[in-house]
Amino acid sequence: MSTPGKVFNRVLLNRMKDAVDTQLRDQQAGFGKDRSCTDQIATLRIIVEQSIEWKSSLYINFIDYVKAFDSLDRRTLWKLLRHYGVPEKIVNIIRNSYDGLQCKVVH
Repeated sequence: MSTPGKVFNRVLLNRMKDAVDTQLRDQQAGFGKDRSCTDQIATLRIIVEQSIEWKSSLYINFIDYVKAFDSLDRRTLWKLLRHYGVPEKIVNIIRNSYDGLQCKVVH
C-alpha cells in the first residue's frame, strides 16, 4: 500500500476507534489500545499450573480464526459498523474503498 493510502487508513481508524473501543469486551485483548494478549497467556498458565497442582482434568479449546475473514459478507460488515456506532460517513468511505476491489496472489 502506498504511503498516502496508509496515512488515510490511519485517519479512518482513529476516527472510528472511539466508537468501536467502547463496544469491545474486557476479554478482547488483541488489537486494542493499551491491550495485549499477555494477560490472557498469564491467566492460562496459572490455570494449567493449578490444574497440575490439584491433579484435576483440564480441557482447553483453541479456535483458529485465520480464514474467518476470507469469506466475510461485506454487507454484513457495513451493518455491523453502523450497529457499533461508526459514523455513516466513515462506513461509506470504507465501503467505497472496497467497490471493485480485486486481489491477486503472485508467486
